[in-house]
Amino acid sequence: MTVGSNREMDVAMGLGAPDDPVDISVILPAYNEQDSIEGIYKQIVGVLDRCDCSYEIMFVDDGSTDATWQEIQALAGRDRRVRALRHRRNYGKASALANGFTYARGNIMVTSDADMQYDPQDVLRLIEKVNEGYDVVSAYKVVRRDPWTKRFPSKFFNFFVRTTTGVPLHDINAGLKAYRYDAAQDMVRYGYGELHRFFIVLAARNGFSVTEVPVESCPRPNGHSKYGAERFVRGALDYVTVFFLSGYTERPLHLLGSAGMFLGGIGTVILAGLLALKLLSAQVSMAVIDPLIDVSALLILAGVQLVAVGLLAEMINNLERGSTNRSKISRVVRVDRRTSILLAPGVQVERRRGDERQPVEAVVVAERQDEAQPQEGVGVRAEGDSAERG
Repeated sequence: MTVGSNREMDVAMGLGAPDDPVDISVILPAYNEQDSIEGIYKQIVGVLDRCDCSYEIMFVDDGSTDATWQEIQALAGRDRRVRALRHRRNYGKASALANGFTYARGNIMVTSDADMQYDPQDVLRLIEKVNEGYDVVSAYKVVRRDPWTKRFPSKFFNFFVRTTTGVPLHDINAGLKAYRYDAAQDMVRYGYGELHRFFIVLAARNGFSVTEVPVESCPRPNGHSKYGAERFVRGALDYVTVFFLSGYTERPLHLLGSAGMFLGGIGTVILAGLLALKLLSAQVSMAVIDPLIDVSALLILAGVQLVAVGLLAEMINNLERGSTNRSKISRVVRVDRRTSILLAPGVQVERRRGDERQPVEAVVVAERQDEAQPQEGVGVRAEGDSAERG
């Protein structure tokens, strides 16, 4: 098989693609969870088998060093609803979720940890909430069975994020969440580092509706937590990233330029004050003036540099602005986009409408090559624009 496109590459790797959507995808990132794979599989199957819906279970092995992948392969051999990805090494939960979102086929995507710390019945409660019209629903652990060394920092973290971002949720970092397809796809671009903690914040800041459902966490039956004290430092740095991404991604000059103008303004005021002081009084010692001149010069230089960096960021951001604007649209009425993009011969464009994908007739270049060429100076209109105008 010749691999000539992303779709063919996916098929060659055995990943497939969301050509045949299912109702629900349960995405389970796993790292060294060999003792929990069978158990979480039975829990999910036991709940979803009683529902009138189609579903799949997507495991993402994030570079486990134990027998996690072998356990997943054994399940996939018994149940074709089990699909799986394996990372070459441990890239982190954010990357695992992003790849799960990319290759899962569900109209609703549920994410959960593979350590069985959530009641599988809560999956249905989150799905019901999504069906009410919300785009992202998070679990809210009202009863936690973690030591106080985790509960107290978590409460402070959630309070701080809730207060500073305006997203009124109480458990930002809950592993159990449910996403609509569009919301999940919007999170793929944030699948790096440890930004998974802030997926729901980013979704809310990007215009998706979010809410939470109270749940009770379960004792972890196997294994132990993979996160240590370093998560506090990483979380603080990730918060700064989220603050920038959610507020200034499309207007970096507003942030960097404002800081630059503030610093440059202070430097200018200091320099003007020194000049006025020198003109009005010749008794000022140079031992006082020289350090202040250096400080004002540094502030002005730093301000100019920040403004310059902001302008560069605007230029870089402008390169992709045309394609990113379409992701801001949630619903349309009688709107279709005209296009003159020429596709390869025989290629079809698939558009997801509602709960299904419908093929749209493509522009076939090869079939047009033998057609009459337009006269010089006469433009060619894209197919679909040939209707007469009244």
